[in-house]
Amino acid sequence: MDEIATPHDAFFRESFGRREVAVDFLRCQLPPGLLAEIDLASLDIAKDTYVAADLRSAYSDLVYRVRHRDGPLSIYLLFEHKSSPEHWTLLQLLRYVVAEGDAFRKQHPEADHLPPVYPLVIYHGRGPWRVPRSFHQLVNPLPAALAPFVPQLTYALMDLSERTDAEIKGEVLTRLVQLALRWIFSDQPLERLRELLTLIEQVQDRNTAVAILESLLRYYVQGTQRVEEQEIRALLRETFTGEPIMQTFIDRYIEQGRQQGRQEGRQEGRQEGRQEGEAAVLLSLIEDKFGPPSESTRQRIAAADAETLLRWSRRILTADDLDTVLH
Repeated sequence: MDEIATPHDAFFRESFGRREVAVDFLRCQLPPGLLAEIDLASLDIAKDTYVAADLRSAYSDLVYRVRHRDGPLSIYLLFEHKSSPEHWTLLQLLRYVVAEGDAFRKQHPEADHLPPVYPLVIYHGRGPWRVPRSFHQLVNPLPAALAPFVPQLTYALMDLSERTDAEIKGEVLTRLVQLALRWIFSDQPLERLRELLTLIEQVQDRNTAVAILESLLRYYVQGTQRVEEQEIRALLRETFTGEPIMQTFIDRYIEQGRQQGRQEGRQEGRQEGRQEGEAAVLLSLIEDKFGPPSESTRQRIAAADAETLLRWSRRILTADDLDTVLH
């Protein structure tokens, strides 16, 4: 699988790649007429798309396959996730539909027809979604005589940014995922995260709760750039008490922080050790060439950074006096 480009894409795929989230979300969001035509119990998630390798960087999608209620027909439900408006979304969707059609034809050489595709764009950005909804809107001018020859592709749009919190539907896990996307650009990310943690407490399967919690914390640290690890650790201690499985996760999360701190400390210590060594070498060279350095010179060299120590060490090779070295 190709590397996910952004924290938004990663959280989207991790969350909507869960079958229970996918089924519940579709049950709440698909048009009643389409729901009546499909068997949601047959839902299959294709986490790896059919898009050719040279096109994959343009997509963060998931594809769900469901069976038609009356027979073997498969319907492809294409999720395209956007965290900011993209004018060329329809062109991306068209490229995907064509690539999927080519792949289906190769996999089913006996077939004379392609399965239908239902494109759904999920948007949760800051600004309004003012992006063409019909492929004909991308072609200008479009003479009436040419209109029948231009693709008529459109897509369904779920704009989380325009919905109120009360309009976010589904079971607790599905609502949690949607609210996490909706709130990621909030001016108070830590308070929003606190609200999301209360929802995680309501998730019945605790292993699922831990997995979602880990994904959520990673998303809010990387996606907001305003939530610090130490704030999260304090919030976890405050929110989850007495649950062995959650406490195990918290202990592991905090221990990861300690290990990271120790590693950073070791790196800082190694850097300080190198600078102390470079300072000692410089003092030795000064003493050999100009005699014992004064206490003020020793203090100045001890306080110097690595770049300055290197510059002074180079000067001592040609300098005639100490002032020239430390200038």
